[in-house]
Amino acid sequence: MKIIRIYLIISILLFVFSGVATAQYREPVYEQKAKLLYHIPRYLLWENGSQAQAHVITIGLVNADEELSKSLRKYAKKPYQNGIKVVVRDFLSVESAVSDKSLSVLFVPYTGDFVSAMSLLKYTPVVVISDNYADRTEVMIDFSDGKSGFVTFGFNTSNLRKEGINVMPDMTRVLHGEDISKDAIIKEQSEKLTEKEEELNQKLKLLEEKEKEIFQKQQQIEIQNRNMAIQSRGIQNQVEKLERQQEEMQHLKRQQDRITKELEETEANLKRKNAEAVSVAQELEQQKSEVEAQHEVAKRQLDRINRINEEIREKESELTQLNLKNQLLNNILLVSMVVLAVFLIMLFFIAKLYIGKRRDNQKLANQNQRIEEQNVEITAQMDEITAQKDKIVESIRYAQKIQQAVMPPQEYFSKYLPDHFIMLKPKDIVSGDFYWGNDIGDKFVFTAADCTGHGVPGAFMSLLGIAFLNDITARMTEENISAGEILTLLRSDIITYLRQSGKEDEQKDGMDMAVCVYDKKNGKIQYAGAHNPLIIIRDGKLSQTDADEMPIGYYENQTDRFTNHELDVKKGDMLYLFSDGYADQFGISGGKRRKYMIKNFRDFLMQIHTLDLPVQKQKLEENLEQWRGNLKQLDDVLVMGVRF
Repeated sequence: MKIIRIYLIISILLFVFSGVATAQYREPVYEQKAKLLYHIPRYLLWENGSQAQAHVITIGLVNADEELSKSLRKYAKKPYQNGIKVVVRDFLSVESAVSDKSLSVLFVPYTGDFVSAMSLLKYTPVVVISDNYADRTEVMIDFSDGKSGFVTFGFNTSNLRKEGINVMPDMTRVLHGEDISKDAIIKEQSEKLTEKEEELNQKLKLLEEKEKEIFQKQQQIEIQNRNMAIQSRGIQNQVEKLERQQEEMQHLKRQQDRITKELEETEANLKRKNAEAVSVAQELEQQKSEVEAQHEVAKRQLDRINRINEEIREKESELTQLNLKNQLLNNILLVSMVVLAVFLIMLFFIAKLYIGKRRDNQKLANQNQRIEEQNVEITAQMDEITAQKDKIVESIRYAQKIQQAVMPPQEYFSKYLPDHFIMLKPKDIVSGDFYWGNDIGDKFVFTAADCTGHGVPGAFMSLLGIAFLNDITARMTEENISAGEILTLLRSDIITYLRQSGKEDEQKDGMDMAVCVYDKKNGKIQYAGAHNPLIIIRDGKLSQTDADEMPIGYYENQTDRFTNHELDVKKGDMLYLFSDGYADQFGISGGKRRKYMIKNFRDFLMQIHTLDLPVQKQKLEENLEQWRGNLKQLDDVLVMGVRF
């Protein structure tokens, strides 16, 4: 009995322990499904990248078992290794789940709900997981409960890809899933291929029959065309013969008509000439008799005239001898008077010339003496003027060094605007045009200005403008800096300092200016202008931002503030600031003095904007010199170019 009892106890213990071991090995079905629901999204790739951007995977359950939901939430407390969080949500229906736009995975355990889910979620990046669904060709991912209590799953790669979702190869190896779409895809493609081959064969047969019919018709048409061509050539030859015969007949008829007409005209002319000849003969006979009668009368008159002429010649001979004697006496008297008059006139002029010559010689001697004295004085004055000029030029050149020292060096600009050029050509030694820059935090302010006048007066104004700009920007911060405010404050300082009130007799000095504030961090630029515009060339297109039409100085119609423009800039944009000196320069065009004009300046910038910045500067200088030729430079010239 003891042995039997011991055996029973051992059997019971073995049964209990084996049950416990089996229970530990075989997890409940809901636990296995929860684990798969948690791990499957890790091996899916959404093509639109929506899940990677959101950093959250949302798993929805429709009418799911409460134990499954609890188990899945337990796993979801731990995020994936890549930091993506898992969120679990329960829904009473598919319709309520569809309204959640953050949904990534939806588990639908019932057949009716699954069909509805597939219909409503079509063409959306949501993975629908079914549970023991019969037709596995319609599913994306489907769970299967085995008889042994193990849960497996199959996934249809084709259906997932239609929704823009790919499966990572590791999912099959790690989670033991099975791709259930390959055989169906191959079968479907094979069937489609067979149908297409049959359809293609039928089309080929129809095509061959059509080609035969077309070939036969083409042969018939060619025969008909040849026959028609032969007939057409025969008809054409006959027509050409008839036309040639008609032309010959018409030509002969025209010749006959012309000859007939010529004969008729000739006959009429002969008749007319015969009548004229008879009339002329009669007139000649009458004139002959009249001439003979007149000849007799003329003969008698000629004899009488001859006798009268003899008498006249005798009288003329006597008169001629008397005239010759009188003419000789008159000539002698006239010559004597002329000689005497000429002698007296020459004597008068010789005396006058002698007196004038003596007076002129005296004046010339006095003038030579004064000229020598003036030459000495002029030489002394020229030496003094040359010395003064040298001192003035030396002073102006020293002023040029001061002006250049006040303007920021190129290295300072290169620190904030690495790719830039500045072309400054003063009309005189010092310039009324100036450039300036200053950094305020991460922002950089730069300007191109044109003061009233040029030379020394313009240079004084430029020094005044630079001093005011340094003072104004020193009072601003990176947060409140504004290009329009800089110009507004500068105008106020200029008006106050020069005591401008608008009176007619006061100085109208001031300046035109373009100010830019470059924010490299945000890729933006502020611009404000007083007469001077801003040009930006982007992708081969030029755009101009116009300035306010008022100067930095007193202006009768000025507004309270200058306009502040904010523009976006991107890599490759080309920005230009400039004074009016380039566009206003005179040159010779078409034989006339003309200004270069702002339109030609913009066109030239379009031609050179893609070149390197030093080359652009060189091209601008060469173009200005070529346009100016032998003419003087009219004004200071300033052009600033920046490539972002």
